[in-house]
Amino acid sequence: MATVTVGDMLNRAQNFERRLEAFYADLRDRATRDGTRLLVYYLARHRRHLPDALNSFTPKQLEHIRRVPLKYDDTAFTLHKCFEGREVPSNATGTELLDTAIALVEELIRFYRWMAQQPLGGSAATLFVSLLSVEERHIIELKKTKAMDYF
Repeated sequence: MATVTVGDMLNRAQNFERRLEAFYADLRDRATRDGTRLLVYYLARHRRHLPDALNSFTPKQLEHIRRVPLKYDDTAFTLHKCFEGREVPSNATGTELLDTAIALVEELIRFYRWMAQQPLGGSAATLFVSLLSVEERHIIELKKTKAMDYF
């Protein structure tokens, strides 16, 4: 078990969001269906939750949050690996794309839930509870969109 900082974990979440944006951008460029392309544009635009959450804290608060130490088993969460083997074909349907988006957001929710359960205290705990709430609302939106079978 390693000791890391909350800042290290926030960096992992930021890298995940960047990779997800790149994943969507690649699919957008390859998509052959108009509905899928439209859906990918929507997903990419609504992806940047972490920067919004960080903006609700002052720079001094963020500096303190980033320095909070945390015991972490590096094998517990492999956000960087959840893209491995996830290939969405260029002719994917909206349902296939939404299934992939839901699976990826579920990984992020699992990560934020674990972080929110750690003894971080104060603003750091508040940040992860907030991020968890945002992602849980986001996944509900994705599931509703899938249920509408619009794409």
